[in-house]
Amino acid sequence: MRTPLPPLPGLLAYEATARLGSIAAAADELGLSASAVSQRIRVLEAHLGISLFERQARSIRLTPMGQAYLPTVRGAFDDLSAGTTGLFGPAGRGRLTVRVQVSYAMTWLVPRLQDFHDDYPHIDLRVVTAIWANEVPPHEVDLEIRHGNGRWTGFTADLLHEDQAVVVGSPAHLEAYGPLTGPADLEQRPRVHVIGYDDLWQRLFPHTPPPSRGAEGTITLDTTVAATQFATSGLHCALVPERFARTAVRDGRLVVLHDRLVPLRQAHYLLQREGEAHMSPEGRTFVQWLIRQDIEDPPLQPGG
Repeated sequence: MRTPLPPLPGLLAYEATARLGSIAAAADELGLSASAVSQRIRVLEAHLGISLFERQARSIRLTPMGQAYLPTVRGAFDDLSAGTTGLFGPAGRGRLTVRVQVSYAMTWLVPRLQDFHDDYPHIDLRVVTAIWANEVPPHEVDLEIRHGNGRWTGFTADLLHEDQAVVVGSPAHLEAYGPLTGPADLEQRPRVHVIGYDDLWQRLFPHTPPPSRGAEGTITLDTTVAATQFATSGLHCALVPERFARTAVRDGRLVVLHDRLVPLRQAHYLLQREGEAHMSPEGRTFVQWLIRQDIEDPPLQPGG
């Protein structure tokens, strides 16, 4: 037998009072009298068998149980709002600004944005990168996807994607050199190097001496997106995040050269500014879509 749900009018009064900090402000938002808001909260407290607020002469504040219950109620309201909007459309257009790094945008996110637009045409999505960082004030950024160790001052960070690096090359590279078989074979191939990922080639074959810089004509680039693009156009192979190579492999511009994947020490995190109480319905919809994309788009396998 299902546990009786708490009364919705009381939940609305409780959430508004907690968010706005006063019964008077909650009454104004809900279009009720202050006494009606107080009565609805008392009915909810009686249903739960606890006190949600400590009432003082000129103020009101949450009890420890009232504070603990708040995320559950807000999450339920956000889910209800997002689900209703997704099925029946919004009362007005939602807006969401997401900041991402260029590599993530160009190689993974942008190729999938048409799917997001098709599923959620009522959300106006703005994607910005570090290139235009000064054009978008920080307070206008709702969410940020950043690659790193998960610790940034002023932000809360939740793990979004863990990544591994994969060896890829163009079909012309595969025809000229064949699949990568081991450390000795690696020495004979032209390779592209990425600044900041200098240890990846060594970690590909960790029980052998560090490889040299490779065959004559070494190329070093400063982003993984540049390395991925360069590998599609010539004979150099690259060791790049598997996520960033998926589209190029699946459309035939790159092939996977070796079955070993190298775990990256850093990952992609979803950032919000510290102090923000909860994510907007549009933000929750976007994050759920990102997670669904990951589930529906499995990692590459050897042979592409």
